[in-house]
Amino acid sequence: MDVAKADPDKSAPKRSGRPTKEQAGRITEHIVEVATELFLEANFEATSVDLIVAKARISKQTFYARFASKEALFAAVVRKGMNDLPKLAAGEVDRNGPIDATLIRIGLDLSRRAFGPAALALYRLIASEAHQFPELALAYRESGVRSRGLIAGIFSNAIHNGQIKPADADFLAEQFLYVVIEGPARVLAFEGEAATSEKALRERVTAAVNLFLNGCRDHPAQPSSAR
Repeated sequence: MDVAKADPDKSAPKRSGRPTKEQAGRITEHIVEVATELFLEANFEATSVDLIVAKARISKQTFYARFASKEALFAAVVRKGMNDLPKLAAGEVDRNGPIDATLIRIGLDLSRRAFGPAALALYRLIASEAHQFPELALAYRESGVRSRGLIAGIFSNAIHNGQIKPADADFLAEQFLYVVIEGPARVLAFEGEAATSEKALRERVTAAVNLFLNGCRDHPAQPSSAR
């Protein structure tokens, strides 16, 4: 009786071997994406490593090969979120034009970025865990340093050419961002309000800029309008 020999290529299990660098990177990105979703749905404490690996469909060995702890993963989630947020570029800033129109334009641009779902979710996540991760809260705060520096340059030029009275340009930039961006973003993040319409956004930013600049001038100017 002839016994058919098994084809080793078909019967033997194939070894996948170690993942390539590209595959390993995709796995890491997948873990971060899954963890982001879970951290936002619950919170840091309520999200266990067991839950993360189950949702991501990976082993604990795969998890710990990439992240030393849940805390390290949370830090990766926050840093990715900060890196993904659009930043204000130097080319977007007109330092020499009328300060009213310039600040309205910048205020609208930054508001659209800061009030988006991803940005508000990141703000909410960092704020809720700031007590446990103060270094990440600080990093988030410092991520706006570039924008503050660019806006400070606008105020410095406006002071130099007499559009506003002398003051600390860095302080003005910090306060401007709080009035126009950070304060409203906090309300949206924690009160769960829907993002405002474009018309309402323009009206609010324009009113905030006019109010702010009136405090920076010896004689209040006529209110500017967004265009």
